[in-house]
Amino acid sequence: MMKNPKRLLAVLALAISGSTLLTACDPPMPPEMLAQLAEQSYTCLEGNVNVAADPSNSAVVDTLAESLAGACIDPLPAMTITNAGDFASADIVISTGAAADCKPFASVPYGFDAGVVTYNVAGTDSLNLGYKTLAAVLNGEISNWNDPAIAKDNPDLTLPDAPILVRADAEKNSLGALVTALGYQGAKLDPSKFTEISLFDGSVPEPLVDGELAIIPNSVAVFNGLVTLGLNTGKKDAETGEKLFATASEVSLYAAGSQLVGKSNGSTLTMSVDSKIEPQPMFEGEAAGVPYQAIFPLTMSLCGEDTLLKRAASAFMLRLDSQGALGYLNISQLPETVRYSAVGLVRKGLPTPKPPKESK
Repeated sequence: MMKNPKRLLAVLALAISGSTLLTACDPPMPPEMLAQLAEQSYTCLEGNVNVAADPSNSAVVDTLAESLAGACIDPLPAMTITNAGDFASADIVISTGAAADCKPFASVPYGFDAGVVTYNVAGTDSLNLGYKTLAAVLNGEISNWNDPAIAKDNPDLTLPDAPILVRADAEKNSLGALVTALGYQGAKLDPSKFTEISLFDGSVPEPLVDGELAIIPNSVAVFNGLVTLGLNTGKKDAETGEKLFATASEVSLYAAGSQLVGKSNGSTLTMSVDSKIEPQPMFEGEAAGVPYQAIFPLTMSLCGEDTLLKRAASAFMLRLDSQGALGYLNISQLPETVRYSAVGLVRKGLPTPKPPKESK
């Protein structure tokens, strides 16, 4: 994930250069082809769109506004984005979960985050737990750090004879993602053990005391430099014999993202992990990472009256997702297939992209 804002803006500038206003095309093309063509250009319509995001992600709105200001310029219509600052006055909302004060006429995924478990065990900065072991720890069924099940997953560590302190407050999206991901592996995590809180309001989690662990978003963990648990899959690499772990690393999150599939229901597009899909590597020729499947979406909601201006702005914003507009916020970008579906949905009513002419 891209964490350098200057590098981000350079990439966005490159993405913007050479783009053109979309025009009508006949005969009609398949929706996926239309979306792919839309990735190569954008539609500018005259007017301003108010955009708001969760406080912890609001910086992305300013980046998008700056990018659009350099794209929709004369002779194109001047389309702009303003950071609304709050959901109530926003035309488009980027949020985790439902967007308060927004009655969406369309909603699509914009990116994804992950639920992780951060911990504080003196002298330990690399800890792995099996799926069922982690569920037992979070459920309170395993209560000491030197439990045999934990020792089995970490044979190279000497863990203390000390109580495990599970923080009762858990970020709700992260908790839900962990419940789902552990369930894929036959491990049941009881969400009723926790009080759901939000950490996307700009608040910072309280420091962990010795022996404590907590469920938080990966973006929050990375931003605050917190260590997180790895998941011991119980499998080994066929060639090297090394144990395989799922971690909230860029490689493992990319692998999980490649297993995401979109599902359209009218004007709403959702996505979920299909574990039967073969995970893909970040770079061609490399091995795919072990998917870290405890992921949840960041959603873009188009609010209030359905207008082409809002649709054009949201399509522009989705296009920039592929150029890394979320990366420095430690949020993962959508896989191409899901984003194409999202672009196709929000572009409804806009001019049809025109395929480039073949060179003679």
